[in-house]
Amino acid sequence: MTNSDIILYHGLASTCSKKVRLALFEKGLAFESRLLDLQKFEQHAPEYLALNPNGVVPTLVHHGAPIIESSVIIEYIDDAFPSVPLRPNDALARSRMRLWTKFSDDVAYKAVYAPTWEILSKRASASFAEDKLQDVLARIPTKERRDRWETVARNGFTEVEMRDAYDKMRQCLDRIEAALAHGPWLAGEVYSLADIAMIPFIDRIRNLRPEFMPVETYPRLTAWEVALRVRPAFDRAFNFRDDPRAEELPNM
Repeated sequence: MTNSDIILYHGLASTCSKKVRLALFEKGLAFESRLLDLQKFEQHAPEYLALNPNGVVPTLVHHGAPIIESSVIIEYIDDAFPSVPLRPNDALARSRMRLWTKFSDDVAYKAVYAPTWEILSKRASASFAEDKLQDVLARIPTKERRDRWETVARNGFTEVEMRDAYDKMRQCLDRIEAALAHGPWLAGEVYSLADIAMIPFIDRIRNLRPEFMPVETYPRLTAWEVALRVRPAFDRAFNFRDDPRAEELPNM
C-alpha cells in the first residue's frame, strides 16, 4: 500500500536514495515510488528540475513540499514522523550522529562516486555520442556539473581520481572500525541516522572492492554490517522491489 502524501523520487542503485529508503522503511512509512533512470538522465528532465534544481536524487515530497539532499531528508523524516526515533536523546551522541551524516556527504560519497560511475556509465554510453552529448549536457543545471560530466563523458576518470577514491574508501573503513570501539552503533549505544547514512557507502565499497575489507582488519565493522543487514528494513531498501521499474534498472 502506498501513501500519496509521501512521494520519493529516487534511483535504484543510488547510495543516497538507499539512505532515504532505509530511513522510511525503518519508520514503517508507506510512500509512492517514482524511480528515475539515472543513466538516461531523467533527473535532468524539466519537471524534475522544478522539484530539485540540482538535478540529483533523491527528492522527498511530503504534502506537496519537496525536500532535497539525502542527509537533510533523513532528519526531516525523523522530525516529521517522531515515532520510532532515529536520533539519540543524548546531546553528545546526537552531535556524533551529525558528524557521521556530514562525513557521509563529504567523504563517503566521494569514495564511491567515480568507481560506481565507471561501472554504470556503460549503460549511458549511447548518450555520449557527440551528436547526443550536447543535448545531455544542456539539461544539466549547473556549470560545474556540466563541465565535470563533459570531462568524464569524453575521458573517464583519471588514475589520480580513482586512487583518491580508494584512499577515501579506506578512510571510511578505518574511521568506522575506530568508532565502533565505543559502542555497537556509530553514535554509541543507539542505532541512529549515523548508521543509516553510512551503510549504503560501506555496502557499495564491499561491492566494488571487497578485498579492502578483510574481517581480520575490520572485525567490528564486519559485525556492524551483519547487524544492519538482518534488520527487515535493510532488504526492502537495498533490494527495492516496490516499483515496477525496479525490474528494468541496474542495482548494485
